[in-house]
Amino acid sequence: MSEQIRNSKKPAKGIAPNVEPDALYNDKRKIFLFGSPSYTNIGDQAIAYAEEKFIRNHFPYYEYIEIMDYATDDGIEFVKNIIGKDDIVCFTGGGNLGSLYLDIEEDRRKVISAFKNYKTISMPQSVYFEPTEKGQREKRKSQEAYGMNPNLTICARESQSLQIVKETFRANVLYTPDMVLSLKIEPQDLERDGVLFVLRADKEKVTDENFVSELMERAANIGPVDRTDTVLSEVDTIDYADREKYFMKMLHRIGSRKLVITDRLHAMIFSIITRTPCLVFGNSYGKAKHSYTDWLSGLNFIQYTDKQDPDELEPLIARLLQTEPNEIDLSEDFQVLRDYFKS
Repeated sequence: MSEQIRNSKKPAKGIAPNVEPDALYNDKRKIFLFGSPSYTNIGDQAIAYAEEKFIRNHFPYYEYIEIMDYATDDGIEFVKNIIGKDDIVCFTGGGNLGSLYLDIEEDRRKVISAFKNYKTISMPQSVYFEPTEKGQREKRKSQEAYGMNPNLTICARESQSLQIVKETFRANVLYTPDMVLSLKIEPQDLERDGVLFVLRADKEKVTDENFVSELMERAANIGPVDRTDTVLSEVDTIDYADREKYFMKMLHRIGSRKLVITDRLHAMIFSIITRTPCLVFGNSYGKAKHSYTDWLSGLNFIQYTDKQDPDELEPLIARLLQTEPNEIDLSEDFQVLRDYFKS
């Protein structure tokens, strides 16, 4: 490509923040990841972090290029000008395929329909369309947009979403755990103290606040009690350059506790990474419950429950605190995804 063409196609902010500009024009096959999060949900930030590690570690012969969520429209137009026939288009994973987070779903529709002639994948997702007139209307919009792309693969991260994808879309379907479970991070040997409650404050929250207050009072017998969320309030955005810093900070916070109590899927996964005993409650549509049941029930220091009676939970908590954490190996469960990018 001539220098004149390169200079006329310099990317806008948010396009390819993870590579030098020349990487956009080299001869390597490329993987373009759209939807890279700038919002402050550390779970979704960790997913993007894990996606990059997965591609770079297993497929160094690809040039891996991210497009931030705020640059979707510009990113589509830019990528159209440089994409090659053997390149792959991805949309980041998470729990936002459906009608709950329409700004993200609308971006996913744009990307999937824009690159209908290229190998395209929606990375491991939980899927939920509300059983309302609005939810079903949005489902039809997604069906129409996804249906434009005959090269689409959708990856589900738990069995409930797998079934929904199979019933809803005409696409190739893969099934793997959440991408953060593909990470190999050696936990730090931290001094542990107290209990950390990591609880939602969004539309997926179902845990009763009176119950939470009573449980926090009882948890004070274990040590100091704090409450937080995996959605940070102290910053407005997290761009690519700061992703790892905030992710590692969250791992440190969780890894320095004797116990985590959460209704957040990724607080459970961060507890697994840091080998921190964790009691898990559900969200409004079951993604934490199904992820636990499908992949994680063999872990003796993680316990899912639907109980909201502190008296019934005390024996569970006592057992978690006394357990020597075990390990499970999920590496083979990502083989279908490795095969996808290899082919």
